[in-house]
Amino acid sequence: MKHLVPTLVGLVAMVVLSGVYYELILGGIPTGACMKAEPNMAVGMLANVLYVALIAYIISATQTTTAKEGAKHGAIVALTANGFLNLLMLAMFDFPMITTATVIQDIVVNIPIGAAVGASIAWMAGRGQ
Repeated sequence: MKHLVPTLVGLVAMVVLSGVYYELILGGIPTGACMKAEPNMAVGMLANVLYVALIAYIISATQTTTAKEGAKHGAIVALTANGFLNLLMLAMFDFPMITTATVIQDIVVNIPIGAAVGASIAWMAGRGQ
């Protein structure tokens, strides 16, 4: 329970902020020949759970309990995880929507989202101290 609640708070932050980015700013999930007409939302949610769990694990392992330090950890995880995934897709796949510009945009946008997730996890973890 000690780690579950902060992780769930981080997941809510991730879903809300990602929703704002994709729905309000981009106007919806990208479409095209290589995209599924109906994304598998259960698998997508599992991917988000794993991503947030990684941030929560690092925050827990480093005994971080302040929003400021949590934001730093979240931003670093976002940079490295999104950088890895996006740059690998750019290098290895020939999807029309994966361009250098979209890869850079996705990495840059996900850094503050990761920071907010990390901040919320660490803040929640530190409430009991």
